Amino acid sequence: MPPSTQTETALYDENWHQWVDMKSYGPASRYLRALITDLLELVPDRQSVKTALDLGCGEGTNTLLLAQHLTRAKVTGADFSATAISCARRHAKPGRLEFTLDKNSDSLDSRYDLITCFEVLEHVRDWRALLARMANASEKYLLLSFPTGKMRPFEVNVGHLRNFKKGEVETFLAGAGYEPVRVFYAGFPFYSPLYRDLCNLTNMANNSVSRGKFGRKQKLISAVGYFFFRHLSTRLSKGDRFAGLFRRRQPEN
Repeated sequence: MPPSTQTETALYDENWHQWVDMKSYGPASRYLRALITDLLELVPDRQSVKTALDLGCGEGTNTLLLAQHLTRAKVTGADFSATAISCARRHAKPGRLEFTLDKNSDSLDSRYDLITCFEVLEHVRDWRALLARMANASEKYLLLSFPTGKMRPFEVNVGHLRNFKKGEVETFLAGAGYEPVRVFYAGFPFYSPLYRDLCNLTNMANNSVSRGKFGRKQKLISAVGYFFFRHLSTRLSKGDRFAGLFRRRQPEN
């Protein structure tokens, strides 16, 4: 994911070390990984996926999840933040899982069986151009996540430029030759609106509760939140947590 400004680069380079435990233990991050797992299990030829790119990989937790499920694939995580890549490389496994600093999304000049992009498009000024590059670079599948619905002020503090409208990305990908395998609009009501409103009140991601090393109390509270998201919230509709798996349409004979 190319940064739009030096300010955005500085935001992530300054903060990724402080967000590692939030991404590992935080309820929203765990919930996203659960949805990603559900979607990966719907890939009908998962064992045939030999190459995968996680664009905008951040500190690498989601990229590691991909490598654990795509057992025959070489998985590459790419990000423009040097701090993110430094954090992510603790997961690296030579020959199977690697991370690369990629300031201009040059990774998309190559081809992959699967390209993922989690919580990135809401940060990108020209998201259509980036998604078109991903659609062109993927041989088979795209796996995406991003927020939809009401945008709260706290999201601006972590670099969000937009929340997407329902169906907006699906329509764009249909024009790029992709069809949905499964799409989730998940998380009502506990993830959204309740948790997101709470994040707005507490300026989540920029307060002491969510930054730095998580203690036992933070992990317990996060586990309770995750339980409500995973087991007591909607998955297919009504929620603002989008996660979707798309496949390239095959030409008709």
